[in-house]
Amino acid sequence: MTDVHPGNCWAFKGSYGYLVIGLSMKIVPTAFSLDHTPKSLSPTGNISSVPRDFNVYGLDDEQQEEGQLLGQFVYEDDGDALQTFLVSLGL
Repeated sequence: MTDVHPGNCWAFKGSYGYLVIGLSMKIVPTAFSLDHTPKSLSPTGNISSVPRDFNVYGLDDEQQEEGQLLGQFVYEDDGDALQTFLVSLGL
């Protein structure tokens, strides 16, 4: 069983990482959400591991090496744990 308590997560090593998610069908994204443990539930009282400045790219197919930038975003440490980001580029 996976430990889902605050502080036990799937973390990236270092200050840079990336994640690729494959979907079963093509979509046109309009928004996406990032959820992180809030400061109030963090065992240390801080959320220094949250991805703050991040970019989101979309790929048309598996063969495409560089994706289309869907946006550059900032997760607000003092904001809601669940934050939604709108894709504002004309796709």
